[in-house]
Amino acid sequence: MRLRNWQHRAIETAIQKFESQFTHFLCLATPGAGKTVMASALADILLKQGKVDLVLCFSPSTFVANDFRVELEAITGKRFCGGLGAIGSSLTYQSMRHLDDSFWQLLSSYRVFVIFDEIHHCAGNQIENANAWGAEILKHIQGRAVYTLALTGTPWRSDTIPIALANYVGDNNRLHVDYSYDLKQAIKDGVCRVPHLTLLDNELITVIEDDDKRNFKSITKFVEDSTLPYSEIIFHNEVLRETLKRGIVRLNKERLIAADAGGLIVASSVSHAKKIQYLLSQLGEYGEVVTYQENEPERLIQNFKRSVKKWIISIGMISEGTNIPRLRVCCYLSLVTTELYFRQVLGRVLRAQDNERGMGYFITPAHPRLLEFASRVSEEVPHCAVLKSSDTNETDDSDFPRSCMIIGDSSASVNPEITTRTIAEKEFDESLRNDLLPLWYGSTIDSVGRFRHKVFML
Repeated sequence: MRLRNWQHRAIETAIQKFESQFTHFLCLATPGAGKTVMASALADILLKQGKVDLVLCFSPSTFVANDFRVELEAITGKRFCGGLGAIGSSLTYQSMRHLDDSFWQLLSSYRVFVIFDEIHHCAGNQIENANAWGAEILKHIQGRAVYTLALTGTPWRSDTIPIALANYVGDNNRLHVDYSYDLKQAIKDGVCRVPHLTLLDNELITVIEDDDKRNFKSITKFVEDSTLPYSEIIFHNEVLRETLKRGIVRLNKERLIAADAGGLIVASSVSHAKKIQYLLSQLGEYGEVVTYQENEPERLIQNFKRSVKKWIISIGMISEGTNIPRLRVCCYLSLVTTELYFRQVLGRVLRAQDNERGMGYFITPAHPRLLEFASRVSEEVPHCAVLKSSDTNETDDSDFPRSCMIIGDSSASVNPEITTRTIAEKEFDESLRNDLLPLWYGSTIDSVGRFRHKVFML
């Protein structure tokens, strides 16, 4: 199998470290870069060199664990079902607590190579501060596996507990990474698409509570100063319609380039997902809902992956590690506003196919934390970052009536004034970027207020 250059370098670095009597290797590679293939190829080399007898892999979900199993079997040519004649198994972190002593005895009886996918989910450097998954690693695997490989695309946690098996150095406890492959390099190599982030704001949100009327000039002001939760924004019909309309227009354009291009919509709850599905149907589109309540949700995801269907709606089942390269557009309508989750979901639309030089589109309301994270992404990519007004050609929604996002009660009979505001715009000389990319791409954060004034009724 032909590996990417970064995968070759990572494998060589890992083997060199293992030959130097070190047993653990931490690889940080941007979401969508191909960590599964790299880890599977390393496992194949260690097996063929006779350095290990068995390979175990742990992942945060059954869908990802199955993808890992398929890749391991394809690259090694051996079975990873965990049964008779298999050379290993691909399991979930959740399953570790249900494995008995006879299973863990394998690490004492054989030379076992263990792969940890998305290791940041496993926390603790001692049993006392470990979470459930971290504790299982410390009790059963640390010091017993002949080699361990930890993979992550987002090397941090929302708490202060250290990542399991990780080393922290210096006075500021900086995470030591053995090999790193960032988004900037992945875009340059054609491994990842350029992120195009659109954050939709509202210039006049009015809240009426007990005869008290308050206006907010942005979603940030609403989140910071209003007594209402952010859910009032992402559950509102017009907010959903505006976000979905932009996603539909963008996906239709992408399908002119790639006929199988797909879109992901991230909801906040099962009822929210069903509501989004209904509103999507009103806009002439169909979305497949995949939640824990569906029968065989992993099968639904696999079917979508292999199909040419346009939209899939999920809460948390399609985030980190989920490999659906045809996804190109994401409408993010989740209540989760952590950088870890933001990065993982963004990564679902950045995985390039066949070294394409395209974009991955991410559309979401302009929550202040998401604005901050989007700004950080724009600083990482090796090209320009532009904030445009919503009436530019780049975000044209002329396929739909020119009604803007409505916040609040739709019963008002007046036609409110519509305003358009450009937050900022930066232009870069293309010639300055020729040393970084063979082609120029614009990474846009659209944070524009162009919405009707309506009222939240409490």
